[in-house]
Amino acid sequence: MNVRKLFLVITLVVGLTACSAETVETSSDLGEKKPNLTAPKVDYNKKYKIIKRIKSPESVLSILIQKLELEWPTLFTMKTEEDLLQRYSFITWHIYSEDKNYLQENLSTLHPEYQEYLKLLKEGVLPAQEYTVTNISVDEYNSENVTVTAQYELLLSNGQKKNMKVSMTADTNFEKFNERFNTSEGKPLPDPDNKEQEDVENFIFSVLTTDEIRKLTLEELFTLFEH
Repeated sequence: MNVRKLFLVITLVVGLTACSAETVETSSDLGEKKPNLTAPKVDYNKKYKIIKRIKSPESVLSILIQKLELEWPTLFTMKTEEDLLQRYSFITWHIYSEDKNYLQENLSTLHPEYQEYLKLLKEGVLPAQEYTVTNISVDEYNSENVTVTAQYELLLSNGQKKNMKVSMTADTNFEKFNERFNTSEGKPLPDPDNKEQEDVENFIFSVLTTDEIRKLTLEELFTLFEH
C-alpha cells in the first residue's frame, strides 16, 4: 500500500471541501452562526462500503510477490553503504530510529541477504546499472507458509551480467510474517464500545490499507471525507 499517496488524496479532498465551505460562508450573512441541531450523524458504514467496493483483497502471498518483484531488486542499485542500509530499512518496515537501531543490532543474524549485498558492494560488484526480474515463482502455498522465489538478471558496470535469486518464506499469520520484517509498527485501535465506533474503525482501517482510492468518483470522494 502507498499510504503517502493516500494522504495526498485526503489532503486534496479536505482542501476542496474547506474551500467550498468557506465560499458558502462568505456569501451568506455575517451574523452569529448558529449550530445546525438537525444535522445527521456521519454514516461511516456507508463510507466503509465505498472503500470495500474498490479494495483488492490483500494476502501474505500478494505482499511477498510485490516485495520481491518491485522493491527488493532496487537494493542491487544502491551506490553507498548508507543508501543500501536506508533502502533495506524501508523495504523491511524499519522506519523509526529505534527500529533502525534494532535492525542494525541484528543484521548479522537475521538478514543474510543484506550481508551478501553489502559484501558485493564493498567488492565493487554492485551497484548494478540495471536489473531485470526474470521470474517469480510460488514454491509453497498452504495454510501455514507461503514461499516465493524471484530471479533477477543484473547488468553490472563492467558490462557483464550477473544472476541473483531470492527465496522468501512468510507465515500466513501476518503478525509473524517473516523475521526480516518489522510488523510491530503503529498502535492497535482500541476495541469499539458500540456499533458506531466499530463502523468508524472499519472505515479508518480500510482507508489506510488501500491503494485504489483513485478508482472512486468525485462524488464518492466527497462522501468519504465529508463531516
